[in-house]
Amino acid sequence: MSWLPHAIAEAALSGTGNDVELPAAWAHLQERLEAAAQLVMSDPVNKNNIDFAAGMRHLMILLTVGIDMALRVDPDPVLAVQRASMDDIVTWGLECPDCVYLNSSLRAGETYRLYGSRGTARYVGIQAMDGIAATANYLVDDLDVNPDGTFEAVLSGDEHEGNWIKLIGEHPTLTVRNFLYDWDTEEPASLRIERISPKVDVENAAVEPTTFVSRQIFALGDFIYDNLKFFLDFGAMPPSNGFLEPADMSSMGAAAENRPVIGRFALEPGQALIVEFEPPTGVYWGISLGNPWLETIHYGRHQSSLNGHQAVVDPDGIARFVLSADDPGVANWLDTAGHSNGAILLRCVRTETAPVPATRVVAANEVLAELPAGTTMTTQAERADVIARRRRAVHERFSR
Repeated sequence: MSWLPHAIAEAALSGTGNDVELPAAWAHLQERLEAAAQLVMSDPVNKNNIDFAAGMRHLMILLTVGIDMALRVDPDPVLAVQRASMDDIVTWGLECPDCVYLNSSLRAGETYRLYGSRGTARYVGIQAMDGIAATANYLVDDLDVNPDGTFEAVLSGDEHEGNWIKLIGEHPTLTVRNFLYDWDTEEPASLRIERISPKVDVENAAVEPTTFVSRQIFALGDFIYDNLKFFLDFGAMPPSNGFLEPADMSSMGAAAENRPVIGRFALEPGQALIVEFEPPTGVYWGISLGNPWLETIHYGRHQSSLNGHQAVVDPDGIARFVLSADDPGVANWLDTAGHSNGAILLRCVRTETAPVPATRVVAANEVLAELPAGTTMTTQAERADVIARRRRAVHERFSR
């Protein structure tokens, strides 16, 4: 699992059999960085200058994520439910553009109290994990929540009365997902966590300093290359301009109640992709685009995503979206931001169905002829206003 950021922390604290001298660890990091750069330059998804620039920039993103994880490794983790090192700038793994992610690193054998306010987000999901595998999933609204939105829960390996979230494994972590439907009004949960059991002694807490840093650097190199390779392979799975069947991805970190429908676009200049499906009924759905390196396309600067609150549904009950580099004037336009290819992800969370969209490639200048009469349109001024409001909402979301 070296493609995951938390693998850096695990390697630093417990070792992975790759303990080497510091100069050798630094050489390994350099070699992995060069291999990653060569992969960006040679991978077939790299088809134009925008794709290429995004790929080389993505290496800086992975360095940022990995260095942040490496430097924050602590054998006695800070007890805080804090923002993940992921926002609208630092993105990887096709993160959700509607989401505020909160994380906390825990320790096996300890008991914690999670408490705070639910907020007003459309969906607030609590997930306990062992490494990357989900071990428990709860919707906050399934717990006992006070009328004012406050609640508390116990996280532990042994059962407790009331709201209880079971912890399993040697490296338990907590993830909270806040999915916002209305970006202008909804607020994510405000949570705190505290240890309520005696502190557990960790056998490998006192690692010799040069060994500790060597492990961090060595694991950082593995993370950068392996993460890049993993998501390139992942993005290549769907058919070109089509979708796979809904998938259970809880074994690789997705919430169990989320049935993602994964697709891929690959367009020549002058082409557009029409995507259509019957919106599912339930808690949350949203569709978003990623670039060839599976970064979600910047959703504050581009209308690269729409959720069940933002999208327009046609009178026949079908939601239709147009993916293209140029704005066709359709309300449900998804901006590819000039990328030749990339990922499409339809998230269906606690919904009755997880539809597989129908797709067809059309000439960009014939889009309107391919859509029903009465399709909701938007003017250039209206589009500019939408983008301005998206940018403002995203800025406020991550600057709080």
